[in-house]
Amino acid sequence: MRHHELLEMYELEDTYWWFVARRRMVRSLIQRYAAKSEGLKVLDAGCGTGGTLSALGGLGELWGCDISADALEMCAARGLTQLRQSRVEQLEFEDQSFDVVVSCDVLEHVAEHETAMAEMARVLRPGGICVLTVPAHLCLWSEHDEALGHIRRYETREFVRLMEGAGLRIEKLTHAVALALPAIILYRAMKRLLALGNGGPKTALVRLPRPMNRLLVAFLDFENLLIRHISLPVGTSLVAVARKHEGSRGPAAMQEEQ
Repeated sequence: MRHHELLEMYELEDTYWWFVARRRMVRSLIQRYAAKSEGLKVLDAGCGTGGTLSALGGLGELWGCDISADALEMCAARGLTQLRQSRVEQLEFEDQSFDVVVSCDVLEHVAEHETAMAEMARVLRPGGICVLTVPAHLCLWSEHDEALGHIRRYETREFVRLMEGAGLRIEKLTHAVALALPAIILYRAMKRLLALGNGGPKTALVRLPRPMNRLLVAFLDFENLLIRHISLPVGTSLVAVARKHEGSRGPAAMQEEQ
């Protein structure tokens, strides 16, 4: 991700509806699915500018890693200290180090996403969980994806194969950002029309009036309540909670024994 996109994310992450609702959802999923809801050792793999990691305060020992030194500097500016510069395809942590691995909108940036997923499984303790979000549906591809350096958007079957291929058992799989989907589709269609010949790709992060931003947060808070009970069939994102089998050491260890 380019520096100006990181800076924009850093400036918006504490208040922008998308980020606010997502980190609330991630915290809720950890509290519901982790074997214990506090005293956890948590890794945010691909932590970006640190908004999600900061929002997990109080759950336990928090670690973050990112490939970008600029992003880690922004994390440090938030007061986060347990940080490492690391590619998600080669995490600089010992086997079975964490109770929870969080990775929000990271895998779509990674060419070797199977390797990254296997690494997240490797550093999980048996019984630990991964909480993952990725952008959904290739048909929603836009200049927002290009500006953020995305390689892909995911269909459900591909996402499932990715997690199961790393030896994880899926316990929750749902779409998210469903209630705002029609408005997002309309906005992106209009932006494509208006942006013809208007320079390079730009993100869809728009500074909204506060009442509209609060309304969108409220919509997604309601959606998060729904997600506690059902799985949504459509949305701009896919969200999963996947657990490492008790006694499992991950696919890499098994391959070494063969």
